[in-house]
Amino acid sequence: MDPMDPEITELLPEVVGIRQHLHMYPEVSGKEYQTAHYLQGCLHKIGIPAKIVAQTGVVSLLEVNPLYPTAALRAEIDALPIPEKTGVPYQSRNAGVMHACGHDGIAATALGLAQLLKRHADQLKCNVKFLFEPSEEIGRGAKSMLAAHAMENPKVDRILVFHYTNSEPLGMEIQRGISTAMVGRLEISIQGKAAHWCSREAGIDAISASERVVREVEGINAGFVSDQPYVVGIGTIHGGIGHNIVADSVKLTGTLRAAGADAFHKVYDCLQKRMEMVERQTHTKVTVRLASSVPPIYNAPNLVKAGMREGRKVFGDKCVLGNKLYLAGDNAAYYFQKAEGLRMVFFAQRQGEENFPLHNPQFNFNEAVFRPALTVLYNLFMNEMGNTVSS
Repeated sequence: MDPMDPEITELLPEVVGIRQHLHMYPEVSGKEYQTAHYLQGCLHKIGIPAKIVAQTGVVSLLEVNPLYPTAALRAEIDALPIPEKTGVPYQSRNAGVMHACGHDGIAATALGLAQLLKRHADQLKCNVKFLFEPSEEIGRGAKSMLAAHAMENPKVDRILVFHYTNSEPLGMEIQRGISTAMVGRLEISIQGKAAHWCSREAGIDAISASERVVREVEGINAGFVSDQPYVVGIGTIHGGIGHNIVADSVKLTGTLRAAGADAFHKVYDCLQKRMEMVERQTHTKVTVRLASSVPPIYNAPNLVKAGMREGRKVFGDKCVLGNKLYLAGDNAAYYFQKAEGLRMVFFAQRQGEENFPLHNPQFNFNEAVFRPALTVLYNLFMNEMGNTVSS
């Protein structure tokens, strides 16, 4: 038994209570005002200074010794514009908004960890900074926190991020090397020529061309050869102005995801070439734009070893070194450009019932994961995060 187990067990009802409170009062990206004030109040109660930054983010520093390195923990706090359908007693009270990605549990875990580390601060070999990040779901939170100097004063030397998912029974996974994909938001514009359908020969149909665009995108998924996983897809199509008018413009938006920058840019180049072919074949003007992109996360090898070492003490063979990359993105990659880091995933499947995926209105996870997750996180900060930073 881990020597911290009785202390963590005693703390669990408080962590669950915080999670359920946050779940009842979710706020969407950029609007996390009450959430930020609530978290700040919890941290002040623990005895750790906390300030609101970037309007709705929170930064808190547990300073042990100015000469020690500083390790950070990132916890997202925003919810999604999804009407909840779980039916749990602590279901969202804010209509049309739901914590459907586990951020309520992540923030609650971070507060529980803060309390444990504060109690045992005399044993820490690092200062600990807690970054409660807003707007993660829209990919803007990390940059706003960096602009607010969240990784400075003191400078963060290492960072740890974690997620909860319900895809498997209680367990843990760490990826060697690339942990999240490079993700880009695509915008494809098709310009044709409007005309009345009774004079169709005078027009150039952008809607017909959009069908070719979608087919070519699917062709990339089916036939482009890459040594790294990737996917490209169309999520929205908007076009046309009237039922009797040849559409002169269509706009498509989509996503491009790849395990690494090299594969990402190769797939993007292939997409550009295929769109040029559609342009020639349909006599339209097809423009592809990468509206935004988030770089991949690379786990530091020394922290992978440390994470696996501590994870296996708690989860045994349910702590796995993952090889298959799930093509999710995370704007925490911008923190990883400032400090070496580790991203891990805790599995929290609810046994004996159907588990709905992330971003589903019925998403939920097993709160029993809090005990082992807190144990792993606590031991990482106590035993590993204060070690000499690799060059």
